[in-house]
Amino acid sequence: MKPRKLTKKGLIRKQKEEWMNAVRERDNYTCQICGKDCSKKAHSHHIIPRQIKETRYDINNGITLCFHHHKVGSYSPHQNALWFAEWLRLNKREQYEYIMNKLHELKKVFI
Repeated sequence: MKPRKLTKKGLIRKQKEEWMNAVRERDNYTCQICGKDCSKKAHSHHIIPRQIKETRYDINNGITLCFHHHKVGSYSPHQNALWFAEWLRLNKREQYEYIMNKLHELKKVFI
């Protein structure tokens, strides 16, 4: 029996899962804001929105967060993007600078 070929949708799902797992493994399944061990419930957050295809599967464009710090807390990227950007600058300097450089490169492409 031949193995089934991945559809475009299946390939995208596989790439997404690989990216999510790589981000969580790099961060040891720990929320990078509060330090909580999230194990299987860890969220992988795109710093530059995933709609920007050039950075969608870049592991440096991801950070592991607990549900609270990802989605609902007053200090979450989805609720307070300015606070998160400043937190990233202060606490994840290398990653922040990488992201800023990527945004600068993308600006050249899209202008």
